[in-house]
Parts: sequence; structure tokens; C-alpha cells
Amino acid sequence: MAATPELQGPRSSAFAGRRASDVWRWWRAEMIRLMPERFAMMGGATGLPLLFVDGDELVAVDPHGSGVASEKRVDLAGLDESRRRATVRTLLEGMGETRGRARAALRHDEALVRRVTLPAATEENLAQVLAFEMDRLSPFKADEIYFDQRVVSRDNANGQIVLELAVARRETVDARVRELRALGVSVQGVGLRDDARRSEAFDLLPSEQRGERETSRERLVRNGLIAAVLLLFLAALCFPVWVKREAVKALLPVVEKARVDATATNSVVSELERQAADYNFLLARRHGWSPAVAYVEEISRLLPDTTWLQQMDIKTSGKTKEVVITGETASSSKLIELLETSKMLQNAAPRGPTTRGSTPGTERFMIGAELRPRPAPEAQPIAARAAPVAQGAGSAAPAPAPAPAAAPGVPSNVPVGANSVAAPPTKPSASPSGGFGPFPKQ
Repeated sequence: MAATPELQGPRSSAFAGRRASDVWRWWRAEMIRLMPERFAMMGGATGLPLLFVDGDELVAVDPHGSGVASEKRVDLAGLDESRRRATVRTLLEGMGETRGRARAALRHDEALVRRVTLPAATEENLAQVLAFEMDRLSPFKADEIYFDQRVVSRDNANGQIVLELAVARRETVDARVRELRALGVSVQGVGLRDDARRSEAFDLLPSEQRGERETSRERLVRNGLIAAVLLLFLAALCFPVWVKREAVKALLPVVEKARVDATATNSVVSELERQAADYNFLLARRHGWSPAVAYVEEISRLLPDTTWLQQMDIKTSGKTKEVVITGETASSSKLIELLETSKMLQNAAPRGPTTRGSTPGTERFMIGAELRPRPAPEAQPIAARAAPVAQGAGSAAPAPAPAPAAAPGVPSNVPVGANSVAAPPTKPSASPSGGFGPFPKQ
């Protein structure tokens, strides 16, 4: 069913706006109610309703409202004191104030508002300067009035400020405050009716007269709560530290035991590595280089039949070893290429000048080449070298597995690691001999 135009007109919009205003007022009142009164007043009293007595009526101005809807009137004629207090409290609760707090309002003819221009240097002590100049700025003396001021603008170029000054007689302000306190209102300030909805409203009531005076019991409770908050804050800071300290104290014996065990293990490992290094020292020196006969066999295999050697020297040069050969051949450069193809020699190069040989068509040469270090054989575990245990009485022990064939001229015994032993040395296998010296290869 379609809605009629009447329900969609201004009445519907006004109803929705009023509902939203009621919801906002309720939410704000609940939030303020949950806060302690001292904390709720930290934001200032400008958000409290303004009250003033107009004949037999009490007028309340809501600073958060707008227009005529922000004012509410209640008739107090014919009501006793208790009913008046209940009526005023209900009126304030309707504006979101649940603690009976409000500001007294002065009518337009009860206060004097004017603009004053003063030097900018007076802004730091503005209240004292205005009190001293009050005889010139108003028709009253400073001890006869209550006043408040607010800065409207600043002229930095000329060094001046423009103020709005509100002045009211003390008798008038005190009378308005007594009227509201008689109705059970906690007066938090005195403002102007025309100034209700400004964020920087005037407040003509001295600070020592605002609200109820704090009793010694309230002061004691407040100080006790502050001390409790500080103690809880310190406990929140110190408790995690204490828990971690206890956890560290519980872990210290475990860490110490682990440290002792690790130290003992490192000692055993270091001693085992030292013993293995001592055992493998001679084997490493022995297996670091091939025997001399292996180099003789290798050179005999590489040299062609047209080459005769007269001298072959194997000597140590710094950390390396080299072999130097001297003789006659048909082409000495060809010999360098042949020596570079060897797996036991490297960096072959002439060591002297090449001259004519004693035989026609030959050259006399001197060539040197570095010996390649022999890679160390892999360590064999002890279990692999141990003899197998007989399976039964009278059964013959199985024959040990034959050792793998070694390279020509390389013994089969190897260095051992921490859990290995050296294999027994074996004789190098025979290999075909090549021509050496004046004897050609067979």
C-alpha cells in the first residue's frame, strides 16, 4: 500500500528529526551517567542546561537544541518544596542531565556585554588587568561585580586583541544561584540566556562557588582511588617482569646442566679429533703426493719414441713440487702439449733455451712441470674394516672382501677419520713400462 502524501510531508520529517534528537540526548546522558562526576566536569560546564526563574515558571534552555524546541517551561505555582525539586529534576533528566546539575541564566537586562581593545601583552594576565581597569570599563567597581571575558580577535600587526567583556552585579548573580539551589539544583556556573549555544560561553560564577563543596570524606575517597589506580598501574608494570624473572630462575639449572654436558661433549670431540689428526698425519703426508716411480712411469708413457731423456729431477719449490726433464726431441713445443694432457702434471713450461741437438733434426730442451697433489682417499669406518664374527662353532670365517684395485703406483691404505681405521698397505700393481732414457718404448 502506497503512503499518502500527508504522511510524507513536513510532519514526517519533523518527527524523524525529533526522534534522532531524543536518541542522541539519551545516548549522551547514559555516557555521562557512567562517568564519575569529577571526570564528567573536566569538559567544562558549557554543555549543561541553563535555568532561570521567570515569575512562577522555571525556564530551561538546552544548549544542544535549536530554536524554540530548545526551551522548556514548567509551572511551579502551587507546588511544595519536594514536588518542586522532583519537577526540576525531571526537567533536567529530559535534557540529558541525570545528576541535577545546571547553569544559572541571566536575562539580557541583567548583564552588561561590551567589546574592549587591549594591548596583546595583557593576554597573559587578562583577568588581573580587567579587574584593575574595571572602573574605566564599566559603571561598577571590581568588588561589586562578577565578570568574564573571551578573546574575539587578535591584531598581530598592531599588537592588540579584541575582547568581549560580560559584567553582572554580585547581588543579581547570587540571587539567581540561591533560587536554583533552593530547587535542589547543583549550580555549576552562571551564563547568559542569549549565550546558551556557544562553545565559549561566559561563566560569571567564581570557580570556588561552582557545584557542591567537596567534603573531607569525598576528598579521602578520591585520594584513595587515585592511590589504588597508581598501585594497580605499578602492579601491571611489575607483574610481567616478576613472572619472567621466576621463569628465568627456573630455567637456570636446566641451562647450567646443558652447558656442562655440552662442554664435556666438546672435550670428547676435540680429543677424538686430535687423536685422529695425529694418527692420520703420516698417512696424509704419504698420500699427499704420488711416489716418484709413478711420475717416471707417467712421463715415459707421454713422451714419443723420438725423445731421449738425459736427466729428470723431482724437487720441492715452496709448497709445491715440480719435475724438470732435460733431453733431445724432434719438437720441444710438442712435448709441452703432451705434458699438459697428463692428470699428474700441470703448468708445463720451458725452463731454459732450446738449442740444436747432437743428432741432426733434433732440439735440446729443458722443460719443467708442477706435480698435481693427489686427492686424499676417503676415510673408511671401523666397522667396514673389522673382521666378521663366526656364525657358529666350527664354521669357517668368511674371507674378507677384496680391496678395490688401486691406481698404478698408489697404495691402497688410506687415512682414517674419527670412526675409521687405515687399510693395510698393498704393493702397487704392475703396469707396462714405456721407453725411458735411451731405451725406446716396447
